[in-house]
Amino acid sequence: MNLKDGNINVYNYKAYGLNIQSEIMLPELLLSDNNQYIDVNILYGVLPQEISKEIDNGKHFEFGKEKMWFCINNIAKYYISNGNTIIVEPFENANQHNVKAFLLGSAFGMLLIQRNTIAIHGGTIVIDGQALVITGNQGAGKSTLTSAFRDKGYSFMSDDVSVLGKRKDLTHIIYPGYPQQKLCRDAMEKMNYHLKDFKRIDEGRDKYAIPVHKNFIKHTVSLGAICEITIGEKEYVEIEEITGTEKLKLLLKNIYRVEVTQYTGINIDYMKNCIYIAKEIPFFKIKRPKDKFSVEDQITVIEKALIEKNNVIEMVQR
Repeated sequence: MNLKDGNINVYNYKAYGLNIQSEIMLPELLLSDNNQYIDVNILYGVLPQEISKEIDNGKHFEFGKEKMWFCINNIAKYYISNGNTIIVEPFENANQHNVKAFLLGSAFGMLLIQRNTIAIHGGTIVIDGQALVITGNQGAGKSTLTSAFRDKGYSFMSDDVSVLGKRKDLTHIIYPGYPQQKLCRDAMEKMNYHLKDFKRIDEGRDKYAIPVHKNFIKHTVSLGAICEITIGEKEYVEIEEITGTEKLKLLLKNIYRVEVTQYTGINIDYMKNCIYIAKEIPFFKIKRPKDKFSVEDQITVIEKALIEKNNVIEMVQR
């Protein structure tokens, strides 16, 4: 399917605290009535000729501080510049869902790095008015756990990318993403979703799009904690609080599209903000069994750990 169909319309959206004007229809995002101040422009276009030549010669990406590009064969070429522009050049007959997946994923992640905005690879739910970011490697079970929290009535802010910021009083916050989750077939079957009711969006990883307008939070929320989910060797769920310099290490390794910083370096202010987050926010690591579906146990140990941590903080503040 070719996304470009004659006349190009312009759509206004908001996500991650940014006003976005896009020539590509992105119904996953929340509509915005703000067309006066635009933070990000998403455009159809043709990449610069010198980049096209490099692609023809077999190169697939280049990451600079102000300009980045990458090419996904048979899907699209993406050019990200100055933290405010993404140009998309789809291949002929490219699958629409794939074009948008790389746009809202990798391309937007690179744009956030250009903007020196900290984005964690993981979803966010809200517990007792504070945001909990659930991060971890691909396949660790982030979206499954986030979805399980949501099914228990907890509010939801983002699925795969959690964007951090600060209020004027310097408290750390999470910006809302957009009301959609992606879940693999295996998790959906275990959580009793009816596959026929949802759209398949990633054939390679057998993932489906789940609209989540109910309980979606559209405003910023104070960051309460960050929890990394990993696969352990035991048959039960474990949780531990991370302390000291290990907190910063955990944060940095879970930055969304952190591999790009190997080429661009890390801005000093960006690193300072990471240090402040590691210093001021509680971090936890949860280990789940490899071959056992344990989301209920994961939720229980996280809830208990947060209650105990908040009780300690309240005692110290008295």
